[in-house]
Amino acid sequence: MKALLALGAVVTGLVGCGGGGGNSGTPVFGGDGPGTGGGTSATPTLSVSLSTSTVTGATPATVSAQVLDGSASKNPVPGVVVQFSTANGLGSLSAPSALTDTNGVASVTLAPSASASSGADNVVASAQIGTTQLSAQAGFQLTATSVAFDSFTSDVGNSPANALSAYGQAVLSLSMTGVSETSPVTLSFTSTCAGEGKASISPSSLTSTTGTISLTYKDTGGCGASHATDTITATIGGSGKTQQLVMNLNSPAANSISFVSASPQTIYLKGSGYQESSQVVFKVVDSNNNPLPNQQVTMNLTTFAGGLMLNSVQTAVTQTTDGNGQVTAIVNSGTVPTPVRVTAALTNGISTVSNSLAVAVGLPSELNFSLAQTTKNIEGMNVDGTTNTYTVRAADRSGNPVPDGTSITFWSEIGGQISATAQTSVTNGIATASASFVSSGTRPADGRVTVVSYALGEESFVDLNGNNKFDLGEPFQDLGDIVLDRLFDGLYDAGATPNGGDQYISLSGSAAGSATCTNFSSTYPQFALSANIPSRPATCSASWSSQTYVRRAVETVLSTSSARLLWASTAGLDASCAKITLQDGPYIESSFGHFSTYTLATGGDTWYGGSRGVLSFIVADANTYPAGYPGNDVPVVGRLNPMAAGTTISASGTTGLSVTVAGGSPVANSSEATTAGVSYEFDAGVTSGTVTVSVKSPGGLTTTYSVDVIAGARPSSCP
Repeated sequence: MKALLALGAVVTGLVGCGGGGGNSGTPVFGGDGPGTGGGTSATPTLSVSLSTSTVTGATPATVSAQVLDGSASKNPVPGVVVQFSTANGLGSLSAPSALTDTNGVASVTLAPSASASSGADNVVASAQIGTTQLSAQAGFQLTATSVAFDSFTSDVGNSPANALSAYGQAVLSLSMTGVSETSPVTLSFTSTCAGEGKASISPSSLTSTTGTISLTYKDTGGCGASHATDTITATIGGSGKTQQLVMNLNSPAANSISFVSASPQTIYLKGSGYQESSQVVFKVVDSNNNPLPNQQVTMNLTTFAGGLMLNSVQTAVTQTTDGNGQVTAIVNSGTVPTPVRVTAALTNGISTVSNSLAVAVGLPSELNFSLAQTTKNIEGMNVDGTTNTYTVRAADRSGNPVPDGTSITFWSEIGGQISATAQTSVTNGIATASASFVSSGTRPADGRVTVVSYALGEESFVDLNGNNKFDLGEPFQDLGDIVLDRLFDGLYDAGATPNGGDQYISLSGSAAGSATCTNFSSTYPQFALSANIPSRPATCSASWSSQTYVRRAVETVLSTSSARLLWASTAGLDASCAKITLQDGPYIESSFGHFSTYTLATGGDTWYGGSRGVLSFIVADANTYPAGYPGNDVPVVGRLNPMAAGTTISASGTTGLSVTVAGGSPVANSSEATTAGVSYEFDAGVTSGTVTVSVKSPGGLTTTYSVDVIAGARPSSCP
């Protein structure tokens, strides 16, 4: 009978009939398979077995149920849920169900439901595969046990005066009664520190047939830093009886303190609107480099200049390290830009200092705010969609980059479309923001577009006493309303101008100025206003301001696709040369100034010279003013503008006349018309010929001029 109990029972989903009475291995099931007859079947089988047929509180049994398929090779079936129970409730199972593994086996632990139980019972396993219900059972015998704890001690002792040294180890002794060869006991050991990975108990579990057990306890992680004591628990398998031992622990000594991080490393002046605080972290470790909690750390700033604060106070602060051995302090900026460090010291005198933390101005300063364009002369007068890029580089009064995300606004007059805003990004320590532009819409008559960029910042000043802040009486650059200077002449033209009246934006929102702008430019030329720093007169505050619009402006030429060659030198032209008057500088409303007369290359000119020479041209575009523009008596034809950057110039000569482009091709990136030279040389015996000059725009439009060249004295001069 005992042999049958130990082996368990093997059953299938078939019902067998006939024969004598059953035994302890007889299955109890209901199946969908055939109920009569012998023969073979593809129905899977379920078997159950116990590691021991005698179960006590000290020696629980392992119950294993195996599911095999119905094939001849009887392959294991993994992934099947097997339910476990005891028929009469005398056993306690570690789990009510388990999943079969790759061997088709599911296992649970069986113990008495009470340590003093005796008698016999069946453990029942059941599973369902598809519509087939499987069940099997095996019997077990319960034997009463009287295993009990007697004592649990350590060789260190259990008084605080005899605490275990940091990273030390102790021998634990456990004494029990009722343990014998026929009544073994299974034990497991845990502790608070072991659960945290800071201590080890060896062995952590065992089965013993003797009443005296020795263990080794080791402080592997300096657990005394976070726990004054560690409670070690011994548990009897099956019965769940426990015995505890309290081990007193010594904390490891602090060996070092180190700086971990400052986030962010740069903060900005109080009230700047940017990040004004930084979180500084230090870490304390012991000699094993493990973090030490509960350590007192005193932190201080190297300077409190300008109202710097540490944890909202202007004195040293003391904090206790957390479970990671760390302390954190908050540095709050003041009103003065300065470098600062945080010192940190332990009570034993060990100390360290943080990396340098920068308190920066943050706001862009006028003299540290610049605007550059990729191309000064684009083919945009006749072509829509020609692109350009404008880049702002912005720094504070100390020349340091403004923070990421500083908003820059862009403003353009008619002639193109530009990105409204861009945010700065700091790359390789430089803060930049870029805007895209395309030629479009109505073009200005003079082919020149003013683009302004601006941002909220502060006026520049001369720091006479070197305290890195503005003091009353120090020279500064007084800025008024920001202006879109359409003529780019450095003047605010409120009335009608050839390009329309100038526009402005007031920081205060007021349409009228409030004060005459203070001018220090005679002593400090860097404070002079210009077309690049446009400011509306009589709209200043007459005092230094940290809340103003810093601004920069540039002018972009929208060149025509066709060219207009002008003679740069008329030394060899005959008297038939044609004249043309062009505006060659800013249009000044009061004087109609900056107009000059040039000699136009008409395509039928004659040049007299030697057997070799150079023809010099101004490579201008064909900008032409409408009738009556700009509203005065000067017969101005148009604006003297360059061809677009990248325009190429080529030349050829008739037979016997060698021609090369001596310079000026391609046209440079310039807001002013550039020059080009064409050199020629006659072959022996040849005294006349024709030079053809071709000017090709980046878009592909070619303008061609022809000049007759004669080797000899000119009959008349060009007036």
